[in-house]
Amino acid sequence: MRCLLITFCKMKVFWLYFLLSIVILTACKSSAPVIKTSYEAASIDVQLDKLTSQLIKSLSEEKKSKIAIMEFPDLHGNTSELGKFIPEELTTRLFMTRRFAVVERSLLNKVLEEQNLGMTGLVDISSAARVGKMLGVDAIVTGTITDMGHALRINARVIATETAGVFAVSSVSIEKDKHIVGMMERVSAMPGKKTGEVSSDEDSEQVAFRFSKIIVEDINFEVIGAVATNNHRAIIDIMITNTHHLDKDIRIFSGTSVYDNMGQQYDISVRSIGSKTRRGGSALRHLFISNVPTRVRLEFDEIDPDAVSFPLLILRLGNHPDVTLRDIPFERQQ
Repeated sequence: MRCLLITFCKMKVFWLYFLLSIVILTACKSSAPVIKTSYEAASIDVQLDKLTSQLIKSLSEEKKSKIAIMEFPDLHGNTSELGKFIPEELTTRLFMTRRFAVVERSLLNKVLEEQNLGMTGLVDISSAARVGKMLGVDAIVTGTITDMGHALRINARVIATETAGVFAVSSVSIEKDKHIVGMMERVSAMPGKKTGEVSSDEDSEQVAFRFSKIIVEDINFEVIGAVATNNHRAIIDIMITNTHHLDKDIRIFSGTSVYDNMGQQYDISVRSIGSKTRRGGSALRHLFISNVPTRVRLEFDEIDPDAVSFPLLILRLGNHPDVTLRDIPFERQQ
């Protein structure tokens, strides 16, 4: 009798541990997005196969069978030939599995135009979910392309139309051969115009209005705007993107200067990042999060009223090499 009692107690303990294990495993099952990254650059075909496999896995796990795929722009919303090619390739690869229905690009384009939205993946999550519901799809695939200097990073995310939530993200890096570089350089024409078409002198000036950019130590610096105010102050906006996988601390020092087309030098008076502003000699310090574009504003006083451009801007960063940005045109406020 005692042996039976001992055996019974052992069985109770066994089943208790067994049930406890089931509960723990169930609780540990995360509903967070599936995150897959491949930072080692490879050919575009290899990486698109990898990206497709990751999408298939996450879509299947979430039981999403009807999807729409948007274009992949750069971080400023410009869509290149490569940004159009990637969704076309993903569409083909997903369709060939015979497991997914992918909405035709023409239908997606029509809905986006009706909603006054672009084809790019920069449409916000709530807008993407709304478009997805109008198309009758379960999920929307969006993404961006970032020039890392030595390679191109493709970041994709998948949005559930029912919940307007991201349930999967993925990232791969593509080798920059001459064909890929060529596709990146061919950017879509402005809406309503054919490539190369210029309707007026004003449009011609807009086409020629290109800002400077450079990549230094995995940090992308790009001028996104420049203006001279009616009180002779120059304001230059720069988008800084830390493309490294680690966050980086960057300081902008008072030695930052800009030179006008007559060779005159102007030292920085004010520098701002979001709500942080520095004047005079103190450095402006900021932690630039990996792959998060951050706007920086530089201001210079007493700009010559006859100046028409800034051939040179030197950013003094202290803990990083100096950054030079060249040939910056600017507009004058009336």
